[in-house]
Amino acid sequence: MKKINLILSLLLAFVFVLSSCSGESEEEKLKALYEELILKPSSEITLDSNTAVKAMRNVLWEEFREVERRDEARVSEITQKAIDFGEVTMKFEITIKGKAGPDGYPLYIALHGGGGAPKEVNDQQWDHMKIYYLDSVENGIYVAPRGVRDTWHTHFNDESYPLYERLIEDLSIYYGIDTNKVYLVGYSAGGDGVWQITPRLADRFSAVNMSAGHPNGVDLTNVYNTPFQIQCGQNDDAVKTRNTECARYCEVLDDLQETYGGGYIHNVYMHILKEHGIVDNSPTHEIQAVLANPIQWFYGERVVPTSADTNAIGFVSQYQRDPVPEKVVWNVGYRAKLCDTETFYWLRAAKTVTEGIVVASYDKETNTVTIEQNTANGPIAIMLNDEMVDLFKPVTVIVNGEAKEYNVTPSVEYMQKTLSERCDRNMIFAAEIVID
Repeated sequence: MKKINLILSLLLAFVFVLSSCSGESEEEKLKALYEELILKPSSEITLDSNTAVKAMRNVLWEEFREVERRDEARVSEITQKAIDFGEVTMKFEITIKGKAGPDGYPLYIALHGGGGAPKEVNDQQWDHMKIYYLDSVENGIYVAPRGVRDTWHTHFNDESYPLYERLIEDLSIYYGIDTNKVYLVGYSAGGDGVWQITPRLADRFSAVNMSAGHPNGVDLTNVYNTPFQIQCGQNDDAVKTRNTECARYCEVLDDLQETYGGGYIHNVYMHILKEHGIVDNSPTHEIQAVLANPIQWFYGERVVPTSADTNAIGFVSQYQRDPVPEKVVWNVGYRAKLCDTETFYWLRAAKTVTEGIVVASYDKETNTVTIEQNTANGPIAIMLNDEMVDLFKPVTVIVNGEAKEYNVTPSVEYMQKTLSERCDRNMIFAAEIVID
C-alpha cells in the first residue's frame, strides 16, 4: 500500500506540472496510465510513449529501492558505517542537517588531510574533517570518509573509487539523497583526492571544491559538466609546486573550455600571502584576500589583489547535476579501473575500450544525436531516455557529417539493466544505439 501511495503521489505531482502546460488531455492520459501501473506488475506494463517511460522510471526505482534496502550487505554497510572492497575498508561518519528538499537531501562528501602519515595522524585529521565544513551546511547530509590506507594517495587508492560509488548508492537507497546534488570537497590530502576522483567519476558529482592539494598532472577533460573550484595559498610551495600548479590549472581549464566550446565552469582562488592554511570554510562567509589574476601571477606578472567569499560549500551548492547533459566530453581511458561501471552520463564503452576521446551532443527538438568527435579504440553506445529524445520516433545519429536514422524499442529490461548498473533514479535509460 505504501508503494502504491508513493507512486500515486509521484504521478499526481507530475500530472500537475504537465496539466498546467498542456491542458486536460495530458492529465487524463496520466490518470489512465496510473490506473494501469497500479493494476499490473512492472514486467507487464507497455511502454508506448515518453510519458509511460517517465512513469516507469519512478516505478522501477521504488521497486529497486525496496529490494536493495533488504540486502544484508547494504544493511551492514549503513549500520556499521563501513564498506569493504578487497582488502580495504572505507569508514565514514554521517551528519544530517536541516530538512530534505523535494527530491531528497543534498550530499556533501568531505575528504580529510594527512595522507602519507602515521595512522594516528590520519585519524586525527579524519575527526577534524567530520566538523570542518559542517557549519557551512544548512540542509544536507554531510559525510566524512576515512582514507582507506595511510598513504600519500589515501583517498584515491585504486579501491577507493568503487567505494565512493557504493557510498553514494547506499545513501541514495537508505537516506533518499538527491543524486543530482552530490558534492565533493577536500583539504590538503583531501584536495589531492578531489583532483583525482573528480575526472574519473565526474558524472557522479554536481560540483567540487579542491583546497590546498596538488594536481599531480591530472587530466580534467572529463569535467566538462562538473563545476570545479581550486583554492590554494599563494605561498604554499611545501610540496614542490603546489601553489604554482593550482594557478596553472586555471589556464588548463580555460584551454579546455576553448577547445570544446564551453563547459568547464571553474574558479581559482589563490589566497594572498597564505601558506598551507587558508580559510575556505567560514560559516559567516567572511571575505578573503585573493589574487585577481592567478594565471598572470603564474607567469611572473604583476600581482593584482581582490577579495572574495571563498566558502567551499557555498560554491558547490550553487550547482545541480544534469544527469543527461546536452553535450558530453569523455576521455574514455580516464576512468577508475576497479569500477565495473561502463557508462559516462549517456554514453557507454566496454572496459576493453581503453583510449580515445568522444564528444557527443543531442538535440531533443530534432530528435538528433551528433557524434562530434570519436577516437575511441572500440565501439561506443548512445543510451537514450525520455528526457533526451522522443523514443517513439526515428532517432537521427550524425557521425562524420553522415546522418543515419534508427528506430529504437524502449524496454523495461534495459531500464532495469541501467538502473542496476548505476543505482541512480535519474540515470535510467530505455534503449541504446551502438556506434562502431
